[in-house]
Amino acid sequence: MAARAGPGQIARVSDPRPDPAHGPTPGLAAEAVRQGRWLFRRRSWPPVLLLACVLAATALDPVPAGGPGARGAWVATGLALGLLGLVVRGWTVGLVPMGTSGRGTERLRAETLNTRGVYSVVRHPLYLGAFLLWMGVVATTGRPAALLVTALSFWLYYERIMLAEERYLLEEHGEAFRAWAERTPAFLPRPGGWVGSPHPFSLRYALGRDYPALYAFVAATTAVELVRAGAAGEGWRLATAWLAWLGAGTTVYVALHALKKRTRALEAPDR
Repeated sequence: MAARAGPGQIARVSDPRPDPAHGPTPGLAAEAVRQGRWLFRRRSWPPVLLLACVLAATALDPVPAGGPGARGAWVATGLALGLLGLVVRGWTVGLVPMGTSGRGTERLRAETLNTRGVYSVVRHPLYLGAFLLWMGVVATTGRPAALLVTALSFWLYYERIMLAEERYLLEEHGEAFRAWAERTPAFLPRPGGWVGSPHPFSLRYALGRDYPALYAFVAATTAVELVRAGAAGEGWRLATAWLAWLGAGTTVYVALHALKKRTRALEAPDR
């Protein structure tokens, strides 16, 4: 999310509070915010359910749109989309100050309203990155219908979470949030609005915070390929390229996890 509350403030995920300037959130808007705060606490589950559905669909029909010959193009497209999503996420995390992109699922938090860096061109860059990442996973199946269903499902689920987060930011930051929201798109970036971050980009900070997303992408795409090969009668085995992909991803994950847990190598002194 874009930011988290005034210094030392923590807001529990609960029903929306009245807006002093404009009154309580009415009707369906209030219901959407309540749903979003409920879904916020469970937002780690949708990727697992999505992957299960993708694997089931692949097992039932392993042939991509365009036939077996189109398989390489679909995989290349999926990997490109997913890696783009990881770049968006890493770029976002590598620029933000401490306390503006929390990973907890129990509470909405905001120590500052972050409106610079990637947040100056889009209000929800981490969700945009996650969307591209999972669209990439689904694209490797070669099914346009699956891509459409995934896009609609993602929007229905995360739109409510974004509404809840923005309602919280409005309550905490008032007119500052309104001004930022008026000039910054929610999901489709506006590059012309770029405002530099107060911190230089830190690759080690980005890697230290987002390496699980990298491995999730590697593992998910490998699982799709393994199920496809098995369902297509090629045997439950991976080609050399996929073994290298999985091996490299696993090695990077283990190394970064060890550095994160046992050293301070992935910490940034200015965060």
